[in-house]
Amino acid sequence: MDQTLSHTQNPQATRRAIQLLAAVAVLIALSAAGFAGLSSFFQAEKLRETPARAQFFAGAIDDALSRLAHLPYVLSIDPGTLAALRTGDADRLNPTLAAIAERSGAEFVFLMDTNGKTLASSNYDDADSLVGRYYTFRPYFREAMEGRQGRFYAVGVTTGRPGYFIAEPVKDESGTTFGVVVVKVPVRDLSRTIVDSGDLVLVTNREGVVLAASEPDFVYGLVAPLDSNAANRLEEQQQFGNKLLRPLDWQVHDDGRLTLAGVSYLRTPAALAQEDWTVHLLSNVADIRRQALLFVAIALTATLSLIIAAALWRASQLRRALAISDADRLRLETEISDRKIAEAKLEKARAELSRKNRLAALGQLSASITHELGQPISAMRNYLTAEEIARDAVPGSFAPQLTGLVERMQRIVDQLRLFGRNDPAQMGSFVVQDAVENALTLVKHTAEAANVSVAVDLASDPLKTRGLSTRFEQVIVNLLRNAIDAVEGESEGRIELRLMDADEIILEVADNGRGLGDLRMEDLSEPFFSTKPSGEGMGLGLAISAQIINEMGGTLDARTGVGGGAIFSVRLPRVG
Repeated sequence: MDQTLSHTQNPQATRRAIQLLAAVAVLIALSAAGFAGLSSFFQAEKLRETPARAQFFAGAIDDALSRLAHLPYVLSIDPGTLAALRTGDADRLNPTLAAIAERSGAEFVFLMDTNGKTLASSNYDDADSLVGRYYTFRPYFREAMEGRQGRFYAVGVTTGRPGYFIAEPVKDESGTTFGVVVVKVPVRDLSRTIVDSGDLVLVTNREGVVLAASEPDFVYGLVAPLDSNAANRLEEQQQFGNKLLRPLDWQVHDDGRLTLAGVSYLRTPAALAQEDWTVHLLSNVADIRRQALLFVAIALTATLSLIIAAALWRASQLRRALAISDADRLRLETEISDRKIAEAKLEKARAELSRKNRLAALGQLSASITHELGQPISAMRNYLTAEEIARDAVPGSFAPQLTGLVERMQRIVDQLRLFGRNDPAQMGSFVVQDAVENALTLVKHTAEAANVSVAVDLASDPLKTRGLSTRFEQVIVNLLRNAIDAVEGESEGRIELRLMDADEIILEVADNGRGLGDLRMEDLSEPFFSTKPSGEGMGLGLAISAQIINEMGGTLDARTGVGGGAIFSVRLPRVG
């Protein structure tokens, strides 16, 4: 039947797997198509909106270039400027130019004569002052000397900082040129707008040199190789000072895309009105693809959410049906478990009852045996004693074998007598230490004869428990004699008796013998169970001891120690 189910389920599992793979393939195909369509749509949208944004950047840069365009003209028509050039006393203009530069935000404001020598400058008091320097090689100077406004982007020869220079000629009433006033607009005015835009924006001049960029690493890069004329012109004008013009990884593709430093962009150019410069607005294609991917992911998530919701609804229906089935199964399992527990308890109760019945029968039998054998054994002992007196012999020397047999019979009778002695009315409280001392006195000679040392560790405070002291002494004597028998023959037989004070009274008798092996306390406390050779014991000692401890409300347990040997532990309730 199992094979039939297996053959039936395998095709079903295969069919479900094929359906799942087909659904996944369709979902992947739809996602890929959606991604391609959205990428094209977002690229088209980006190309539609970027021209206005690129033109905005171009206008912002134009405004920055023109912001201070009026300042050199105003200074050029100031009578004080012309007077300083005519008299050659331009030093008095230095503080004025410094104040004008600070108020206007210009980097430098300086005045040159017709030879290109700087006569006064706003930074006259600095270590890199422009005063006394010549700038005849700059195009803005030549254009101003020709009578028109001069404009030029360059890296300062003295300071090494880039800027936009605006120059105006200083003329008298007749139109004669006496010098040139120059204002340097800092390059931060040009790049502030594009740096804060969040887009990649580059500004290039007609030679293809990057003058400003939203990412400073691209500044002074070349988007196209310089021809020899352009290279010579830049060298002659010292436009970029000692800055290294390095070629950029700039590749323009036919589809309007641009690759810069290995990254693909959509390029939107815009021309400036003030200069022959071009603003390049670069939109990262990866960002557009990520946007498309985000939309696809959202759509895919929504689709999967619907699928999962449907699956969860179906699963809830199945769970509801399974819950009913599980409830019935759990109820049956609970009933079965309760029945097994009840049967185990019943079996345990039967076993305990059987054991008690055996002990009760043994008690009755022991009472009869001790009654019948007590007087004959006493008579035999008296007879042996009388014979020893008559023969004037040492006690125990007359018929020692017979004397030993009588003593063994007496011990057996004494053990049997304990089964029949149970009088709770006579039970009272006693000090455990006293009972231990009495028991130690009884086994002292036996231990010495067997060459066994007994170490005793008793709690200092008196510990009281309820019971008959004599019967408890019998338990301790039995445990000590068993320990002596266990270590007899060992080279260094050792017994430890420990009495500990805790929530209850704990008495332990430990030896360094062979241990218990696989035996349990249940085995050892069975009547007539013994590990001694035949004739050396009836196996009643631990059974009697367990019965006595049980009557006192305690427990008797046994285990093998960590280092070997047996440990018998008695636990009794404390009173008083």
